[in-house]
Amino acid sequence: MPKIKFSFARGGHFTANVMADKAPKTWEAIRNYLPVTIKAYNARWTGRETHTKIDIPNKPPRENQVLNAGLGDVIYACEWSDRDVTGFEAIGWFYGTETVRDWRGESRVNLFARVDQSEWPFLEEVGLRTWREGGEDCTITVVED
Repeated sequence: MPKIKFSFARGGHFTANVMADKAPKTWEAIRNYLPVTIKAYNARWTGRETHTKIDIPNKPPRENQVLNAGLGDVIYACEWSDRDVTGFEAIGWFYGTETVRDWRGESRVNLFARVDQSEWPFLEEVGLRTWREGGEDCTITVVED
């Protein structure tokens, strides 16, 4: 099973198991974009979500879409063609259950990976850290493919 690793400048990391069978085109687009070091921020609209803004050259289609994300879910978000397009695109991960939103309201996203329950305490730690202390550099890499 493919895995991706998220490593943080202020310390610590977590890995996520990729659901390549449920979101193959999303995984292919993201895998080809990695590795990358980019600033991670707490999501303003969704709540208990941390995300990194990205700009993938070949955007994946809608697949394995969710509106409600759970603790440990890793998602790909972009503005689909049926919405006002401002260029926002991100990889996000959730440290609590939330309805996914942007400035226009509810927003469906591609669920493509999930963090193992054993790593949820750190997921919450880094989420609260970016919320309280501001953005933090995050390196995202493929660790198993």
